[in-house]
Amino acid sequence: MVTANTDTDVTDAVDTDETTPEQPSNLIKKKDIYDHVTVTTGLRRREVREAVDATFGYLFECVSAGKDVQMPPLGKIRVITKGEGENQKTLYRLNLQKPGKGGGGGGTAEAEAEPSEE
Repeated sequence: MVTANTDTDVTDAVDTDETTPEQPSNLIKKKDIYDHVTVTTGLRRREVREAVDATFGYLFECVSAGKDVQMPPLGKIRVITKGEGENQKTLYRLNLQKPGKGGGGGGTAEAEAEPSEE
């Protein structure tokens, strides 16, 4: 004979909206990029997803290999390695291109990361 545990009630379940941290309003996720590209190009979502994922994968490979990436109209991603041995750090600098200009950096965003061990 199987008995059900009556000590818990469905109404006692925790609401997931309260435990989920709020997403910052300035955070763009891949889903947002998929949606934008789908609307602006008129391509099917599956095609867009495959193209965007392939693009991000290739950019990751290039930056991981220490290559600088130039992507108008976004700008240039530079890979900067500082130090040697265990003290080595890799910085990724994004020089944003000014809107409406063919060249020149508008601003700089930096991220610091430890080199991956592969």
